[in-house]
Amino acid sequence: MNDSPANRRAASAVDLRELNGRIVLVKTSCDHRNPRTGIRGWIEVKETAGREPVVCVAMEFPQMFSRPAHHRTIPLDDDALARLLTTERNGTFEFTIDDELV
Repeated sequence: MNDSPANRRAASAVDLRELNGRIVLVKTSCDHRNPRTGIRGWIEVKETAGREPVVCVAMEFPQMFSRPAHHRTIPLDDDALARLLTTERNGTFEFTIDDELV
């Protein structure tokens, strides 16, 4: 993880445990429609012994005709966490990924 001072300050300004369970609208940069399609996800903060907590964005995908139901977790490095924190609006967040949502 990138441990730059600016990213560390952004993350330390927010108690990471308070983020656990917060709603995130996850979109993909592959979608060129306006507005982009998004899926509702949430933030997972996993405590680790003696280290900084691991922050992830999690999403659930329901079973569809051609795909089984599944769960996807995207671990966030310090840069991604800082980007996520800047999108907060009324307690919810937005996050854009560079690959497909599924």
